[in-house]
Amino acid sequence: MRGAPAHCPGRSLGYVIPRLLVAACLLDVAFRFVSIEPFTFRAWETLRRYHPSGVAFEPNRRYSNERSYGDLTAIGNLPELRQYRTEVFTTDTLGFRNAAQVLEGPVDAILVGDSFAVGAGVKDDQTLPSRLSEPRSCGVYNAAGPGGGPDRIQAVARSLNMRNRLVIHLYSEESEAPAIPNRWEMTLKRFATEEPTEVRAVNAWLRGLVTVSPLQVLSERALKALANDRMLPNGYASNVVAGTLQNGDRILFLASEVTNASRRPEVAADYWKWLRAELGRARFELMVCLVPGKYTLYRPFLVDQRPTGQRTGDYLGRLERELRAAGVPVLNLAPYFAAEAARLLERHEYLYWLDDMHWNARGIELAARVIRAHWPLTEASCRTYRSWVMREP
Repeated sequence: MRGAPAHCPGRSLGYVIPRLLVAACLLDVAFRFVSIEPFTFRAWETLRRYHPSGVAFEPNRRYSNERSYGDLTAIGNLPELRQYRTEVFTTDTLGFRNAAQVLEGPVDAILVGDSFAVGAGVKDDQTLPSRLSEPRSCGVYNAAGPGGGPDRIQAVARSLNMRNRLVIHLYSEESEAPAIPNRWEMTLKRFATEEPTEVRAVNAWLRGLVTVSPLQVLSERALKALANDRMLPNGYASNVVAGTLQNGDRILFLASEVTNASRRPEVAADYWKWLRAELGRARFELMVCLVPGKYTLYRPFLVDQRPTGQRTGDYLGRLERELRAAGVPVLNLAPYFAAEAARLLERHEYLYWLDDMHWNARGIELAARVIRAHWPLTEASCRTYRSWVMREP
């Protein structure tokens, strides 16, 4: 009687591995049709998945999370340093973060910019446009988010009841220096804004299926749960820098921001001069607001400060001087934030989240007060269009 045939290890692996890969591929495809909201910790990732071209977020959505937390704790995989808070994030029919009634009333200014302007990590009524719209005699529309430019501003303005034509562009120090787009890029952006709504919606859905994998998001969360320096080393920790403030509180910074503090970046003033000229052709006025980076603001209050080069200089201050010399209206928020940060430190209160790179509701409120002081949002200024002049701080 013959014995049982011996199994070759190589053949066994050759049989199992391809089938595992096929199963993983099928599982990934199936997960593509699943919402990523249960696997995310804030609105940004959820509402960016199906955003149409030319807009920031998926239209007509409402995101609510009572246990949202900072992006730096996620980037560095530091759950013990999370600050949990409630985030409520609503988008309008155009795909931007606004309440529905904003589209129904007159608009005096359009706000554009990065995640600071969007209002990452705060509720709808705590965003900068919401605070600027008080005492509700002026309307500020939030068109902030990735990919902003003159084409987006003009496309949005066509859907609004514009009473005044002011563009407030928020530029945070942590953002990459903007560059003037070439003719091909401008053509593509213009084409995106002219696509029919139905076509844009289908393209957004297809792009979201292809580019975002809920299974990958879930797998990364599982890996981070294991990489806790007990079961596995935390390979994510080097992405952030943890510091201690003079009052004893722990604070997190993006590692690249700390590294860049020792460099002297070139002042990118050409983009803002180009943007003002482009907007001027469409009869818009431009106001540039400069926002200090978190590390720039809180570095003087750290117990152990990392040395910086003697030639680093004040980037926002240099940019402000260049813009003023070029005739671009600019407001540098850094001096106001520095004074308020020093005042609040003893009370253990802050203008930025300790676990996030963005400002919190207190920082947004300060920015709104300073901006209103330099461009008063009063009933008279919104009833009739008039030119305004930026005052020196």
